[in-house]
Amino acid sequence: MAHDNLNPWLRSALLMVLGSGLLLILGGYLIYKDIENRHRHQAERELLLVNQLQLQNLRTWRKSRLTDAQTLMGDVPFSRIVAQWHQADAAGLPAEPALRALIQSRLRLLREQAGYDAVYLVGADGELLLTPTGIIPGNLPAAEADALRRAWDQAQPMTVEPRRDLTFAFPFFSLLAPVYFDDEPIAAVWMVMDVRASLYPLLEKWPSVSQTAESALVVDEGGRARVLTPLRGLPDAAPSLLIAPDRPDDPMLQAIQGMRGLFYAHDYRGQPVIAMASSVTGSPWYLVSKVDAQEALTSRWDELWRIAAPVMAGLLCVWLVLAYMQHKAWRRERELKHLLELQVRQDPLTGVANRLALDERLREDWHRAVRHGAPLSVLMIDVDNFKRYNDHYGHVTGDQCLRRVAEVISTVASRATDLVARYGGEEFVVLLPDTPAERARSLAQAICTAVYETAQEHPYSTHEQRVTVSIGVADLTHDPASDRHFELVRKNLLERADAALYAAKSAGKNRVKWDEMVGGTGFEPVTPAV
Repeated sequence: MAHDNLNPWLRSALLMVLGSGLLLILGGYLIYKDIENRHRHQAERELLLVNQLQLQNLRTWRKSRLTDAQTLMGDVPFSRIVAQWHQADAAGLPAEPALRALIQSRLRLLREQAGYDAVYLVGADGELLLTPTGIIPGNLPAAEADALRRAWDQAQPMTVEPRRDLTFAFPFFSLLAPVYFDDEPIAAVWMVMDVRASLYPLLEKWPSVSQTAESALVVDEGGRARVLTPLRGLPDAAPSLLIAPDRPDDPMLQAIQGMRGLFYAHDYRGQPVIAMASSVTGSPWYLVSKVDAQEALTSRWDELWRIAAPVMAGLLCVWLVLAYMQHKAWRRERELKHLLELQVRQDPLTGVANRLALDERLREDWHRAVRHGAPLSVLMIDVDNFKRYNDHYGHVTGDQCLRRVAEVISTVASRATDLVARYGGEEFVVLLPDTPAERARSLAQAICTAVYETAQEHPYSTHEQRVTVSIGVADLTHDPASDRHFELVRKNLLERADAALYAAKSAGKNRVKWDEMVGGTGFEPVTPAV
């Protein structure tokens, strides 16, 4: 009888335990799926943010290259000199060497300030005519010759996408800028850039620690995807790696076929990945960012073990963990965005501001100066004879020299409102808001002296064989007619500082020269004493 009375109780107890266990398992599974979804969404948001910021960097890089070519096409004095040189060279006139020197000076300026690795003046038939240092025989490679013909036909610059060729020992990007005189094509300028030093770094930096995350540039080549940049698994394959149409699930092939946004695929290793594809406006490039799905979606099993505790304690722990994870994800996203914003506006070599940060601050300081009638000065700084220094010691020592010069400039121009920016190559700009001309001249002289007194050895320097700088000074002149147009004011201010810098270099280097509109006589201060 007792046994018969016990069976229903045991059955009820077993059913309750079983039901509670099933509820715990179901609750744990639902919570696990929720955590997994949160991880996936976090990985997707991070991938989207990285892709968009890298896309912005690529657009800026390509726009800068095309701006160089368009500026060259619009350089009427340069076109006239090229035309006169052609005529003098054909007639054997004595003016030919002088005209050739002017052309080479312009090519040299383009190479040194814009960062091109090679610059050539090319004849209308594709023959190589001049380099910044002399005359070189030869003709354009086939791809560049075809781009030159298209440049003539369309009267605009043409590019040749990154590739390897026997012409150079490095993967390079080519730009052809046609030169016209009296609406007739007379020559072209071929500009070559080593993409390892300028383009690849834009995609190499990833804000979070990841073993599989990477971005790549691809172009459509007859239905196949050509990869232009290195991959983690194939670092030496770019830019010759082709992905054939027989791999339809590859994200790079899907990108050239029209896929955009976030999607799941299998990459060149056959691994499942989360990918983000975008097109680079105004170019044949597609940007594909990806990360292994396994890395992005790995769940934290310790959280699942915690929910096996009693129901109330388990639910409390789960909600605490979820709240913490949500807060952590929010903080990580904010930190990631802030870090990437800083990287976009910082020169990676010297650590000072870059051109983008300079343009943004100059606009802000210009608005403030116009609104309050305050002074605004600019210093244009160039390391003297840096090309010879770099050739003598090599790029590693040359980079160390630029970093040291940037540190010295930042130490002297140390106000919270001062901005030190790398303008290009070995050239720096210092933006001095609320600084009158006299103070700007004194600060420029202090920078010149401080760099000289670092006593960095420079065997080709004419000043005690030390590294020196030349500085041009200009300030904002308020004009109601032009103060409303920022681009006009910016162009005028920087051109005046650059002209003063050129005058300082022409006067012997290691000195300061100021624009005559600054005031005074424009006399160069005395060279710093030993």
